[in-house]
Amino acid sequence: MSENQPPAQSPPPAKPRGCFSLQQKFLIGVGIIFLGFSLIIAFLIYSYEKSLLEEAAHEKSEMVIAAVEASRNYVQEVLRPKMYELLGHETFILEAMSTSFVGRAVSDRFKDALPDYQIRRVALHARNPVSEPRPVESKLIHYFATHPQQRSWKGIVKIAGQSSFLHSRPVYFSQECLHCHGRPEDAPKALLDLYGRERGFGYKAGDIAGITAVSIPVDVALSKIKDRAFAIFGISFFGLSLLYVGICFFFNRVVVHNLRDLLDIFRHGLRDEKELQLLTEAQAKDEIRELTAGAQVMVAHLRETREQLEDYTGNLEQKVAQRTKALKESRQRLEEKVAARNQELHTLNTIAELITQAMNLTDILPRVLPQTLKLIPARAAALYLLRGNPPCLELQCQENAGQFIQRMPIDAQACNSLQEGEVTDLTSSLLEAACGRMSFFACEEERNCLNVPLICRGKIMGVMTFVEVDFQEITPERRELLLCVGQQIGITIESLQNVEQLVSSKDLLQSVFDGITDMMVLLDRDLRIKMVNKAYLQHYGMTLVEVLEQPFSSTAVAPGSPLSPESLKEIFHSQKPRTEEVKTGNGGNGEIFLVHYYPISGDRGEVAGIVGYIKNITTEKRVEQRIQQAEKMAALGQLAGGIAHEINNPLGVILCYADLLKSQLADFPQGFHDVGTIEKHARNCQRIVADLLKFSRGQETEPQLAQLNSTIEEVVQMVDHQFRRQRCRIDLNLDPHLPQLRFDVDKMKQVFLNLLMNASQASKEGQGLIRISTRHRPEARQVQIVFRDNGTGIPPEIMGRIFDPFFTTKKTGEGTGLGLSVSYGIIKDHGGDIQVESEYGQWTRFTIVLPLEAQE
Repeated sequence: MSENQPPAQSPPPAKPRGCFSLQQKFLIGVGIIFLGFSLIIAFLIYSYEKSLLEEAAHEKSEMVIAAVEASRNYVQEVLRPKMYELLGHETFILEAMSTSFVGRAVSDRFKDALPDYQIRRVALHARNPVSEPRPVESKLIHYFATHPQQRSWKGIVKIAGQSSFLHSRPVYFSQECLHCHGRPEDAPKALLDLYGRERGFGYKAGDIAGITAVSIPVDVALSKIKDRAFAIFGISFFGLSLLYVGICFFFNRVVVHNLRDLLDIFRHGLRDEKELQLLTEAQAKDEIRELTAGAQVMVAHLRETREQLEDYTGNLEQKVAQRTKALKESRQRLEEKVAARNQELHTLNTIAELITQAMNLTDILPRVLPQTLKLIPARAAALYLLRGNPPCLELQCQENAGQFIQRMPIDAQACNSLQEGEVTDLTSSLLEAACGRMSFFACEEERNCLNVPLICRGKIMGVMTFVEVDFQEITPERRELLLCVGQQIGITIESLQNVEQLVSSKDLLQSVFDGITDMMVLLDRDLRIKMVNKAYLQHYGMTLVEVLEQPFSSTAVAPGSPLSPESLKEIFHSQKPRTEEVKTGNGGNGEIFLVHYYPISGDRGEVAGIVGYIKNITTEKRVEQRIQQAEKMAALGQLAGGIAHEINNPLGVILCYADLLKSQLADFPQGFHDVGTIEKHARNCQRIVADLLKFSRGQETEPQLAQLNSTIEEVVQMVDHQFRRQRCRIDLNLDPHLPQLRFDVDKMKQVFLNLLMNASQASKEGQGLIRISTRHRPEARQVQIVFRDNGTGIPPEIMGRIFDPFFTTKKTGEGTGLGLSVSYGIIKDHGGDIQVESEYGQWTRFTIVLPLEAQE
């Protein structure tokens, strides 16, 4: 147990039996109140409904009694006097003159209409036994006799075991009644004969004769009233029970809990046995008593504290001085610790800055080691890296010089057998650090050594060695600090080694990429360029920075690229390699590429990227076209030579006979004209045959040294007049530095003339423009001649056939289709080349290239 902790207190004893808590007292009282309230409500409801029942029964009985009394009064006041008047006083007719008999007769008739009602006229010592009173009626007769002021009585009584409402009125003898009930000798003889002299005589006026009583059974009604009273009692008791539960809950939460919390404060704050005894005695009663006792204890504590404060005030200055001195000493020690920690943090920040600024290990290690030496009371330090296979510790740098081992092999098996405490020399100390444990070793001449492992994710990257260390200054906090520095340096070493490996791998991959002369590009799944080779950059005249991480769809990154977005999407879908031939540009100036797509699979089998291999096969395709053109020209030349020989002889015969016919038809003008037409067309056929022979045989080229610009100007001068009539303009842009060339002037004129005539015929009417330019290209040792017109252009579908013999787009009779074929042959005879480019509907350009080597 810590000395600063208070001694454990035993819990307060349980309350003795028979003593109720505040909550129990409150809840018992509330329960009794609620129960009494429920009983009172039920009793009030019962009494109220019973009174209503009695009032209703009283009203009904009052009506019945009034009817009976009315009949008696009628007999007494009207009928009997009339009977005496008519019959005499000695006459007595029971059915007409006896009020009791008439009243009973009326009551009997009431029973027929109201069977539950009982109407009785009873008297003491009645002449008729039926009129003798029952016990309850006898009590009522006695009650009215003793209470002459009472004129009626009503209430619920038990009659024959049933509860009935009984309403009764007293009947008193009047003076008229004494004729029959006074002295026997005064009574009518008929009455005496009927009842005798013993009963019903001897009364005086004002004596009670009996009672008239009406009883109504109320058992069923009272039972219903009781049931309703019990139901109301149950409902009110249930509702109040719910209210009781709610009051219990809120009283417990609002009052009891707060009281108990307050009492717990008192219980746990008391330390004196006398105080605890006082609180325990109060606890045996209830919470209020216990709280009162706690307040008394608190008052006693306050009184004692006040006395202590008064005593403390007398010694305040001395105590303040002592406290001030202690605070200054504590502050000084705290400032020393803060300064030490700030120095350590500054050193750590410096190490972190050096680590983030360095790009390789040779830069970082010599700069980190002096900073680390500031954290340790040591004279010198060195840093080893674990390298090679088998692993070996190699000295990388050292500080303040010292005799350090330059290289030390590490046996991985030795780490398992090396135990703590077995370090006996510097070698075993380094081995222990290389196994991942901080090693202390007392070297000779009091040169204590400390070796700290450099660790990254459990892997040993190297060891830091400190020499002449004061072990007493190596506190546990400094050990943790050294291990943290070792881990940080280890992480940096691994990171820089990984970076060096990545850079080396990247450079190797880039050199392989750049070594491929055809274009290559690597795209990721988002079609962003991840890598391109030098051939790609040179082809599009861009730098690596301009294209990396750029979307391939951007025209600024891949202007006119042969890679097709549709083909790339298809590769992602099919996940299979694809090869296609793509032509870029318009007309004959475009390039032809053979494109190979190779998908790169990711870890989950999806296409993570695509390698595009682009080979420019434009030259191969053009060479192939030229070979096909040459083969076609050779075959057509042989065919043309055979046809020319076969046609030339019949043409000679036709012309011979045409001459004969002309001499014979000299006097017949029409015939002479017709023969002239035949001769004209025969001559035309002969010219075509001559051209065929020239095409098939080929004429000997006779090159001579001449000026190409002058040849072009002569041809232009020949057609200038004709072109002006057609309003077709010719612009010349001739290179004045063009050297003299050796070529066949006549044949070259034939080529230029063919190109000019074709351009003129293709130009728009009245808006023709033909530009002729020459240029000397000394770097390529070539001369270039360009003919460009603004005519209708050449449709792409016939671009490959324009140099074919006999192919023409002119109308029949306007051309033979041999002009471009012959021109093509002439240029080839000079070792040159002729190319055509065109945008249909806009322009056409013929480019002639003549090599200087052939001229030399």
